Amino acid sequence: MSIIVASTMSDSGKSFITTGLVRILNAKPLKIQNMSLNSISTWDGGEIAFIQAYQAWGAGLRPERYMNPILLKIMGKGLEVIFMGSSLGIMSGNEYYNLATEKLWKKVSQFLSNDVVIEAAGGIGEPNFIDKDITAIKVMKEKRIPAILVLDIDRGGAFASAYGTYMMLPQSVRENLKGFIINKFRGDEKFLNDAIKWLEEKTGMRYLGYLPFFSEPPIMPEDSMNVYNFGDGNVEVAIIAYPYMSNFNEFYALVKSNARVSFVRKPKETAKADLVILPGSRNTLESLKWLVENGFVEQLRQRSMNILGICGGFQILGKKIVDPYGIEAGYPTEYEGLGIFDINVHYSKDKVVSMTTGISEYGEMNGYEIRRGVIKYMGEKPLLKITLRNGEKVSVEDGAKKDNIIGISVHGTLFSDGMKKLLKEFNINIHSQSMEEEIKQQAIRVEQFLRKYLHIDEIVEIYKQ
Repeated sequence: MSIIVASTMSDSGKSFITTGLVRILNAKPLKIQNMSLNSISTWDGGEIAFIQAYQAWGAGLRPERYMNPILLKIMGKGLEVIFMGSSLGIMSGNEYYNLATEKLWKKVSQFLSNDVVIEAAGGIGEPNFIDKDITAIKVMKEKRIPAILVLDIDRGGAFASAYGTYMMLPQSVRENLKGFIINKFRGDEKFLNDAIKWLEEKTGMRYLGYLPFFSEPPIMPEDSMNVYNFGDGNVEVAIIAYPYMSNFNEFYALVKSNARVSFVRKPKETAKADLVILPGSRNTLESLKWLVENGFVEQLRQRSMNILGICGGFQILGKKIVDPYGIEAGYPTEYEGLGIFDINVHYSKDKVVSMTTGISEYGEMNGYEIRRGVIKYMGEKPLLKITLRNGEKVSVEDGAKKDNIIGISVHGTLFSDGMKKLLKEFNINIHSQSMEEEIKQQAIRVEQFLRKYLHIDEIVEIYKQ
């Protein structure tokens, strides 16, 4: 019993629908290959895409490495390939696809067992990727797992793209497309009847219902193209959305707060902000260059505004970043940060990937670390001491606070009591529960939403084939 949630394009709603179906079908989430800068640690220190952890937590499951066996993170010079939670290094696109289709597929196919909802990647009808697609095409061809197609009708051409995708696939794959869902629909369902009948007759796929358009998605976004401004409070929070921004899901702790949150790309958009956030970055050097080129640096160095830097954002606030192995630049180098904190950062070959607990004078700060940067204190006072990584005792100094400027390496702390107390100094009151609990509550609402609109009995029938 398994099912594939596929689509004709990216950002069609596959992750959203998978989140609900994992709960409805009492299954486990699986995305064989995900390209995302949003990652998180499993309980045992494996790195997987955040959205698969989200889907697991939403169903009351513990995130595991096998739920996203291949994670691709875009670098300036190629892709960081993470397999079963551990980095295989930086590769070109060709190097990766040769490895994936020949060797990695043999290893990941063992996870295609019963009781999984498999989320495909992007659109499944791209002619240059059909023979390389191990997330859906190869699964349908070799494992005969049935699939449903998600159509994004809001962007237009949904039925044409569905039929085009169907016709582009080999006959052996087409046979596995069992139904379709229309997503982001505005209007009366009866106006779809003729087009639905046409597509059913042309393809043999069954119509499985529609989902209405919503202006503010009910789940945390998967990648930067999905981020959205939110909140209607009286405290302005501006998150600088520089290139390679990562792990921005943590800021959705502010949904339940007195803040109005905006993702900004121009210095003037931070002028009235009560708090400016420098988020995590998968390429801190390129993000720093972007800040310089776009006129943010002088404004940030004035120290007149409240600033929170997280992970890469914290590193940018230091004096110097040393990259002796060319981890980010592609060659050994070092470069100047903004110099606000008296720290240097040295990139190690080894990456810290952990669920993390730290203690500060404000209380406990819980979250996760995904970093190679090691903080070297040059006189600055640490904000907290990290005491646990993946359940093991450690003693690592981290973070800094200088008047109205805060830095920390641990992601996700906005959901924890210590950071909530600290941000009260900036008049920000956060009422969110833990990240896991907030995600579970969102997933329950997604399940209810799907049950209301989709033909669940028919989906269950396809799942059980």
